[in-house]
Amino acid sequence: MRKLIIAVLLLIVANTFAQDQASTKNTISVSSNVKFKKEVKAFRIKLIMGLDQMGYGNNECNTLDELKKKYFDKLKEKGIDPNKLEEKKIEYLSMYYQREGTVYYYEASTEEEVSKVLSARVNGITNNGLEYKMQLDDATYDSLIERAIIQAKDKAKRIATKANKKVGEIAMISDNSYGFEDWVYYSPKDEYLRINVVFELL
Repeated sequence: MRKLIIAVLLLIVANTFAQDQASTKNTISVSSNVKFKKEVKAFRIKLIMGLDQMGYGNNECNTLDELKKKYFDKLKEKGIDPNKLEEKKIEYLSMYYQREGTVYYYEASTEEEVSKVLSARVNGITNNGLEYKMQLDDATYDSLIERAIIQAKDKAKRIATKANKKVGEIAMISDNSYGFEDWVYYSPKDEYLRINVVFELL
């Protein structure tokens, strides 16, 4: 009985494997990248404020409160409202610095505002990254998807022709782009909508 069960299981596994092979045998998978203009909806700056950041032997500020006041005064000189800073004390604690400090986030809507914040330099404050969110409306996104699918089909046809095959219907599409509503690290590079399309191969 045990041998019969094992034989049946092996038969099921073999049949499943054969079906999987058949399902992928007659398809072609291609990637498509469509470039588009980057439009930034918002910027976010992460700032680490800490006495550890000042270096040993530096007595400009002896307490965190003194450092905060000095930095806030510098921001005001640049025309930036310190009240827009969002404090995340727990993030600093998770970094295990030896001396007292904190983490601040600042959201800005323009590059000019970002430049003002980053130019407010005070010993003890470190810029730990500039992030941004893109602005992409539904109509633009739909247009990019259409272009990406056309590009993918053209690419698949060229490959299929070399293999003496023809491209059939779309079997699967996956979007490989990061979420456009997510915060991502700022880069001056071009933006791309990336998809992967699987076509039937005839």
